[in-house]
Amino acid sequence: MNPATLLLVTALAIPTNVLVLRSGDRIEIQSAHEQDGRMVFRTTDGGLYSLSLQEIDLVATRTGDPVAAAVPVTGHGQTTVEQKKLKVDADDRKRLLAELEQNHSGRPGPPLAIEGLPSPPSLEEVARQTEDEWTWRRRARALEEVVRQAKENRDLLQDRADALRSHVLSLLSLGYKPGQFTYDTTQLQYTLEQLPQANLDITRAERALADFREEARRRGIAPGWVR
Repeated sequence: MNPATLLLVTALAIPTNVLVLRSGDRIEIQSAHEQDGRMVFRTTDGGLYSLSLQEIDLVATRTGDPVAAAVPVTGHGQTTVEQKKLKVDADDRKRLLAELEQNHSGRPGPPLAIEGLPSPPSLEEVARQTEDEWTWRRRARALEEVVRQAKENRDLLQDRADALRSHVLSLLSLGYKPGQFTYDTTQLQYTLEQLPQANLDITRAERALADFREEARRRGIAPGWVR
């Protein structure tokens, strides 16, 4: 029996539930045995794996100490013991993990718990949301159009009043008597009387639009739907 196998038998003869690798990693196990120069072991989640004995720190596994086996050092005719931990580089570590993943034949461990993703909205929900959005958008645009038209009407009346006033003043400057252009003065007076109502229409339209947007805010409607 070679020294490694003898040391393995000794290690497994002592109750242990941890394999210590030369890289310093520790693997919790249920059981283990040596087979053809490899350590065959079952992990706590039920998976069956195998590793080369060269990858395992047998002394640390036996003692439960993650420090590698003692190495004798001789100096000045005397023998001392130095605790030396073996290290592996990144490539060896990747190879070891890949070998550990590939060399198993036991049942797989329990699946990882993955939180379920939210289910996508149904076509009916998407259609309803789209319809609701466009309902709010159409109402907002209709009210905005009322405000715009009210302002246009007021501007037209103001422009007509200014034009009639300028025409009457030009007639007076030319020496015409007021009785000679009563139609123009009547039209001017009629236009000026319409201006207060036009301004009131603007105020009411703007108030209706503001109330509509406040209602949307209270109901949690996206601001972009009413803009």
